[in-house]
Amino acid sequence: MILLLLLVPLVVHADGLPLFDADESLNIILEFPVQTMLGQAADRPKVKGTARYVNVEGETVSLPVRISTRGRSRLETCQFPPLSLTVKKRSAKGTVFEGQKNLKMVTHCRSNATFKSYVRQEYGIYRAFNVLTDVSYRVRPLNVTYRDSENGSAEIRERAFFIESIGEIAERTQFERQKVRRVEVTQLDPAYATLHTLFQFMVGNTDWSVKMAPDDSDCCHNGRVLSSPGESVGWMVVPYDFDQSGIVNPRYAAPAPQLGISTVRQRLFRGRCIHNDQLDDVIRLFNERRAELEEALFPDGIRNVKSAADYIASFYRIINDAKQRARSIEKRCLPN
Repeated sequence: MILLLLLVPLVVHADGLPLFDADESLNIILEFPVQTMLGQAADRPKVKGTARYVNVEGETVSLPVRISTRGRSRLETCQFPPLSLTVKKRSAKGTVFEGQKNLKMVTHCRSNATFKSYVRQEYGIYRAFNVLTDVSYRVRPLNVTYRDSENGSAEIRERAFFIESIGEIAERTQFERQKVRRVEVTQLDPAYATLHTLFQFMVGNTDWSVKMAPDDSDCCHNGRVLSSPGESVGWMVVPYDFDQSGIVNPRYAAPAPQLGISTVRQRLFRGRCIHNDQLDDVIRLFNERRAELEEALFPDGIRNVKSAADYIASFYRIINDAKQRARSIEKRCLPN
């Protein structure tokens, strides 16, 4: 089973640990034409900017970046959209950004406390999946100051986080990316597929697919495919984008009508029936790592810890009660 952490060599950069090997928040200033970009967000403008932070020696490091908006639903909904940062190899050398190229950044969406809490909760979901497997996207928390280069007195200070690239996951796990339009269920690694789908069930997320993307992009919807080099089976769809999960429960979220559920808080198991024989081992892993999962899922800054904790407790009641497990999971599985 591809569930255990994979040990890979750690390459220490001149500025300390690589970006995603550190857990503490990175204090960073991003200076770019903020208001201009926000006014054109739907057009996905690409603007020049500067990233600044203080390194481990206490020195201020500055490097040029290109910044763009990204996303789909959040790009339409958010007053402050998700961002993408591009850094050049030469500029990043010797900095915390060494080895990076394109960084996805999850932002606060709106400035009220509820939306700020969504960022922290989604960050916690990524960290929770890290607890279960190293074949997962790592994240780095940020304290960001957005400084408008066209109006030096205008600043926004918010929490955010960077998401690791699929290329970096492939490199550190020694897998390779598969750029395909569609994946057959029989190509999936059964253990990883079950881990993936049960995790999505735990956090109440249905906004994903392990078979295809909703458009002409690479498979899959909110997931990317990795495999052992040269293999056509044993593929893993690594999930990302958890903002519409039931545990987050954002105001703008709604499940797809064809799923037959009324709210994102309503769990729906979307695993495949041919993988049901993996459930015992995967559930055992969830139970063994429950304390670590809960620690990750309830980070500082989420508004309603009790609601999140109750939601996760209900998941554990389902998987550990034979009748509830059969009704909510085993009998709800999907055919190929």
